[in-house]
Amino acid sequence: MFIIAQLSDFHVRPHGRKAYGDIDTNAMFHDAIDAVLNLGPEPDCVVVSGDLTDCGLEEEYEIVAAGLARLPMPVFVIPGNHDRREQFIRSLRPRHRYLPSDGFINFVVDEFPVRLIFLDSVEVGQIHGTFCAARQQWLREVLAEGPSKPTVIIIHHPPFLVGADGMDELGISDATALNAIIKDHPDTERVLCGHYHRSITVRYAGTVGYVAPSTAHQVALDLQPGRGNRFIKEPPGFALHCWRPDMGISSHLVPIGDFGRPFDIAPDRDDPGTEERKSLPTLLWRAEAVVAEAAARLVAMQSTPLRTERKDGLDIVTEADLASEAIVVAGLKALTPDAGILAEESGASQGDNAARWIIDPLDGTINYAQGLPWFSVTVAYEVDGETKLGLINAPKIGLTARYLAGAGATIDGVPARVSTTRSLSDAVVSVILTSHFSPDEVQRTTRVIELLGKVARGVRIVVSGAFETTMVASGRLDGFVSLKADIVSHAAALPMVWAGGGKVTTLTGRPCSNDDLDKIASNGLIHEELLTLLRQALR
Repeated sequence: MFIIAQLSDFHVRPHGRKAYGDIDTNAMFHDAIDAVLNLGPEPDCVVVSGDLTDCGLEEEYEIVAAGLARLPMPVFVIPGNHDRREQFIRSLRPRHRYLPSDGFINFVVDEFPVRLIFLDSVEVGQIHGTFCAARQQWLREVLAEGPSKPTVIIIHHPPFLVGADGMDELGISDATALNAIIKDHPDTERVLCGHYHRSITVRYAGTVGYVAPSTAHQVALDLQPGRGNRFIKEPPGFALHCWRPDMGISSHLVPIGDFGRPFDIAPDRDDPGTEERKSLPTLLWRAEAVVAEAAARLVAMQSTPLRTERKDGLDIVTEADLASEAIVVAGLKALTPDAGILAEESGASQGDNAARWIIDPLDGTINYAQGLPWFSVTVAYEVDGETKLGLINAPKIGLTARYLAGAGATIDGVPARVSTTRSLSDAVVSVILTSHFSPDEVQRTTRVIELLGKVARGVRIVVSGAFETTMVASGRLDGFVSLKADIVSHAAALPMVWAGGGKVTTLTGRPCSNDDLDKIASNGLIHEELLTLLRQALR
């Protein structure tokens, strides 16, 4: 996905001065920059659709330049009627080298999957905009020369009507030629504007026109004929425009301010959609959104200093484990209020029926704490002891595995299919050796590793049971051995191996249940040979 953050109409003033007497536009400008910095995922670029300053003064542009420099992504700016073109170029071009050295501030950015065309609509000394013959010719040539690709045009003054007389008289004075040019180029996905200080969407010239709100004060909505414009202190905001090849562009309004934390939807028992939400396919994709949110939190936290505590033996728990678990538990409880919960850190809580969620919020904690990529969020939905759906999201590897009872399993969208390796001598087998093992369990496991190392083609110690079992289901590993496998790490993955044609048993050869400690997974073809070797090692 390609994400554009559109900010507009800062109206920055010199230090210590407010706009229109009592609007602290400078503080609101910095709040807007903070809001962009707090977005997740980070936008690919920021576009600013004019009126960066209130009076076009050098000091105002210095404040704008310093604020925009806080943003780590590319930032592209055009002037509005409150800007002074020459001072705009003089102050901003040292940090924004794409700006022309003089003349109209028109330019193209073609380095993204969406082409961005920036147009200067300023008529010096006027509130309304214009688009003269020279600018029309420039746009025609740019559109004719460029490759056929999705295009977004950014211009301060809207070239379309919005149904509010006070606004419509301040747009581009004669937009007929511009409208015709845009209509002749159906690759144009959006025309993004500022100037009107509120979020407005219109159908325009075969595409969609969008006006962004101001990051400061808004213009009051007044649809009475003949009425002029007045300001109102509605919440400031900006827009996010998200492009995907299968979707085109969607535009989202982002208010700026503290509106509290997001909270999960807990439907009433009488909600007519409750039964539909309980169907397994629906539950799977809703749970997947919860798991993805937790996985994104883990990725964000991995690069930060983490508080870490000891738990069993040498094992640890981090604040990321707890943060991920809080997201998953709250999200899944909202989906199925009657189901029980068994989670790695908080333990078990009973539900009102035979269903429960089995959750490992961070499988592979030590890997994660060391900055390694082999970790995942793992969730299974169990009914009467049988896993009905499973989800594994390993975000740093980019792996997503899904299991749905009756429908099978997929790993990264591909149906699960175990390997065709027929001999242990050609097999690669993963073995769990982790920090919560007792000395005796460590000794038993090292005997297994020693003997496997003499027989198998390769032995791997990754220590992320859900991920490793999924690798067996996908055919990338031939076998997996854990002599002490907790339920939370494996309940989602075991049925994926069966769905892919493999086997999962205990050391005795009995099919595994979620509660069994010893779990031996393989492609089935090497299973008996692997069990024989394990029994020999553990004698």
